[in-house]
Amino acid sequence: MKKRFSNGYILVFIALLICITGGALVSPDHCPDERGGRMLLSNWIYNTGTLPNGFERETINPGWEFSYALRPYLSSIIAAMFMKAASLFSKSQDVLIAASRLGSCCSIALCCFYALKLGHILFKHYFSAILFTLIVSFLPQVQYLGMYQNNDSLALAATAMILFYLAEGYQNNWEIRSCLGLAIAFSVGLLSYYSIYGWILAGFIWFAAAIIRSGIPDKKNFLFKRAALIICTCALLAGWFFIRNAILHNGDFFGLKSEAVSRTLAAEQGYDVRYSYNSFHDKGYSAIDFLLYNDFEFLRWTVLSFIGVFDYMTVYLPANYYKFYFCFFIFFIMLYLAVILNYKPSKRDIWFLSMLIAAGFITFLSHFYQSYYRDYQPQGRYVITIIFLLAYMASYSMDKISSFISDHSGNSASVIMHTTGKIAAFFGYCLFLLLSLYYALPKITV
Repeated sequence: MKKRFSNGYILVFIALLICITGGALVSPDHCPDERGGRMLLSNWIYNTGTLPNGFERETINPGWEFSYALRPYLSSIIAAMFMKAASLFSKSQDVLIAASRLGSCCSIALCCFYALKLGHILFKHYFSAILFTLIVSFLPQVQYLGMYQNNDSLALAATAMILFYLAEGYQNNWEIRSCLGLAIAFSVGLLSYYSIYGWILAGFIWFAAAIIRSGIPDKKNFLFKRAALIICTCALLAGWFFIRNAILHNGDFFGLKSEAVSRTLAAEQGYDVRYSYNSFHDKGYSAIDFLLYNDFEFLRWTVLSFIGVFDYMTVYLPANYYKFYFCFFIFFIMLYLAVILNYKPSKRDIWFLSMLIAAGFITFLSHFYQSYYRDYQPQGRYVITIIFLLAYMASYSMDKISSFISDHSGNSASVIMHTTGKIAAFFGYCLFLLLSLYYALPKITV
């Protein structure tokens, strides 16, 4: 198993190489929120050696007139550290920009690494772990997120870590090292992006439920100690930012109220607050009207940019790529349903899937809430972590089919024919659906 896992390191290297290459070539003008947002923070930290409080003029996003320093910005701190290291060799602006992106590059590589480790715990067959890693780490949008400064790449790495330490903890009866790993993963998630807080919530509930349902003696006491360890570690590693925010901004732990204050102050001081929040709720749209708006625009743009839309939502993949990925995921969802209906999954598998679905649902719900109530941003990067759910369904299906074939490989010819026929029926059914969807879908215009 160790040899097989080490062979998978090539995927981590390839993911890192692609992201580094892209990070060295892509202009900041084609990277959402980089030059006018994230880069302002990393430059401030690099130049001053201090953390911004969110009201420094140099860190405020022009036009929006608030600073991303009001929200968690661990990714910018990491970017500044890479910039400082690179400056020992060159202070060229191009070198510093490329260095600042190494945090995102490493985040996608880390996501790939933990996806590979997670796959080897969840699945019996090596191929299934590789398939899981490929789907998670090499989706076009995921790779693009590894090429410039953003919080989403770090959120992907944190989610992969959370899922791995949950699976490992379940496997080893929640040894301290797994709980500490989970606490570190939660802390990275807390300091990455609000969009993955659903994974933290669902993960912690799943952790507690797994202990309650386990055969561990004195469950209540054990759960209290492990939960206290995780909470205290998170408070130490991540709590400082929210406490600092509250002290600096009149109790505003999450910095959202301070954004409005910043915009008001900027207007009073004569700065051009030329961008306003686009709230469909404030415009009088109901939630249903919002979903139906412009032929389901919110859902269409979210799905397309989940697969891959680049620049400021202006550069698209070839149209048939979207049809392929859409049908690919539908195919494996249907195959997964066929597999679990015919082969009863274990309790661990059911519980793990339930957690993935719950976290994915919360993630999408928060994305919907943000776009409907606050500011219309139908971008797939805000729900990119749902790729773990889709990858799990695909890999689980192939893993069970592979196990079914290997378990019956030594049986009589009639049993082999029956087995082969059953597997062929599964694939035939799903392939028929796949082709039907592909040709039935209207041409995607981009």
